[in-house]
Amino acid sequence: MRSFTLLAILVTLTSHLIVAQSSDDNDPSDVLKDLWGNILADVSGTKSNDQPLPQTSATSDPQTFILSSDFEITNVPQVREYNFEIGMATANPDGYTRQVYTINNQFPAPLIEANTGDTVRVHVKNSLDIPQTIHWHGISQNGTNLMDGVPGVTQCPIPPGGSFTYEFPIVQQYGTYWYHSHFANTMADGIVGPLIVHSPDDPLQRGRDYDEERVLLVTNWMHDQSTDIVAALRTKEGYRGTLAAPKGDSILINQVGKANCSDSNYPSGAECSPPPETVITVPVNKLLRFRIINTGAHSLLRISIDKHEFEVVEVDTDPIFGPTLHELPIAPAQRYSILVNTTQGEAGDKFWLRANVAVGCMDKIRQEGLAVFKYQEEGDAEDDGGLPTTDAWGDLAAFDSPCRDLDMDHTLSPREAIDAFTAPLLTKSLSSKFGTFLGMNGKNITGFAFNNITFQNQIYDPVLATVQNTGNYTSPNVATVVFDVDGYVDLILNNLDGGIDHPYHLHGNEFQLIKRGDGNVTSEEVQSMNLTATNPLRRDTIFIPGNSYAVLRVRTDNPGVWALHCHIGWHLAVGKLATMIVRPKDIQSFAQPDEWTGLCAGQNSTQEGPAKRLFDAPANAGISRKIESEIIARRGPKEV
Repeated sequence: MRSFTLLAILVTLTSHLIVAQSSDDNDPSDVLKDLWGNILADVSGTKSNDQPLPQTSATSDPQTFILSSDFEITNVPQVREYNFEIGMATANPDGYTRQVYTINNQFPAPLIEANTGDTVRVHVKNSLDIPQTIHWHGISQNGTNLMDGVPGVTQCPIPPGGSFTYEFPIVQQYGTYWYHSHFANTMADGIVGPLIVHSPDDPLQRGRDYDEERVLLVTNWMHDQSTDIVAALRTKEGYRGTLAAPKGDSILINQVGKANCSDSNYPSGAECSPPPETVITVPVNKLLRFRIINTGAHSLLRISIDKHEFEVVEVDTDPIFGPTLHELPIAPAQRYSILVNTTQGEAGDKFWLRANVAVGCMDKIRQEGLAVFKYQEEGDAEDDGGLPTTDAWGDLAAFDSPCRDLDMDHTLSPREAIDAFTAPLLTKSLSSKFGTFLGMNGKNITGFAFNNITFQNQIYDPVLATVQNTGNYTSPNVATVVFDVDGYVDLILNNLDGGIDHPYHLHGNEFQLIKRGDGNVTSEEVQSMNLTATNPLRRDTIFIPGNSYAVLRVRTDNPGVWALHCHIGWHLAVGKLATMIVRPKDIQSFAQPDEWTGLCAGQNSTQEGPAKRLFDAPANAGISRKIESEIIARRGPKEV
């Protein structure tokens, strides 16, 4: 996969340079350790290779994926209260048994369901031996910025053995959301769960527009813990015999997949006993809503169901009038709802549901996840274990087709029509690129950056706390755009990486997608365009191909410090995060609850967190160009 190749080439090239300049007395592994340092994470969690597997087996609740018709959709607010314990368990998602992170011993984490206007209260106990936070992806946190769950940005992390209560109202929102760990890349170890918000005002109503609804989680999966991978990458031998960071081992659909037991990377001597494919049972002659969430840390996936076309009716959280498709592209962190008619057979019939890796924006390695889409009536006999014999649609994208967001090929019109907000008061840009940048203490560090600043996370000195206390924030360690006006603004995202595509997520806000284009643009150029649009798409996570840009229009009615970052976990881990600070003077009026400030008490405010890097790359300015050229060569020429 492309980003892992990027890091591999980087480390290999630089290590050769450094080792060649080192004296013969220096052990190469020591040099690499000093060079690599804590580039991906600074965590010391239990390594699955060092410790016996947990005696407790992870459980999975089928009701996580089937939304009950008994849930009352109402405008009468109430408190939805949950007790979460983050822990460890043993699981076999795809044939390889490993340690996973769980919530309440569940893998995936429990379903949260609420109505607009409800208050969600989640008491979190961290029983891991590393810190943790939870981010509520897509929730605006209007008035509750402190609950956004980003360590070093909106809070200090929950320490091992510690507890913290997240509490926030659902303000004028409904749709498909999810929650996940935001500490290091431990989201990739299993801390993910769906969060569904209903409303009587939703233009899509169960019983009128569809009969039943399901949740579909898709993800790329690794056989080793994220902390194991990080530890291995810091040695001379690297991970799996190379300094290249790993490709996905399998694709999980509702947390079940099938490993390739004969793959050269499969652990030698380990048992390989893949579980049966996920069976998604559906009633016959019904119209179903599937809420699809890509919870992965890397891959853009393409979803299809043999013999079933579907209508796209929700993007992230906004109901839309969308296309009818055979295949849906979904980038990490994005969500879509589709409507599927189960009119292609009778009870007992089975079809393949496919999740294919879109390798056009990664190394060209084919990978497919499969689930059984089965017609079943209540009272039918238990499944016979037989597999579908259906064929994939003949017009699916080629495995190495260019990776494109859905709006790049289809019109997506929100059902609640809102024309582009007018008269933006400010226009600012964030330009992201891989390279070598000036870091702390005058060192050059290599990774991803916004506006030539690569994120260096002082995890016990949150940006939000500084803005609360001083009314402003400037730091050479965090790229920041400030909007100190009450109205509408334009935020430009320039993806300057010629060979790398990124899914960008903006916390706390959905944006109007006003314009896309090739190349890059300045704030002055965008201001001169006087951009407007009729009922533009609204969402919170956008996929932007390399060497292109997007103009996002945001309403500044939600004061706060909001992270904006790439949702490929390994890109985030090496600096691809910026902050958007909205109305800093208003942020000063935010209360600081004792439990929130207590997470920082007694900690070293200068300590770098999970993105800590000790990479010094003097006189190697050409490395970034070499890496980018190598990526493009591996991918082939970019198609327009």
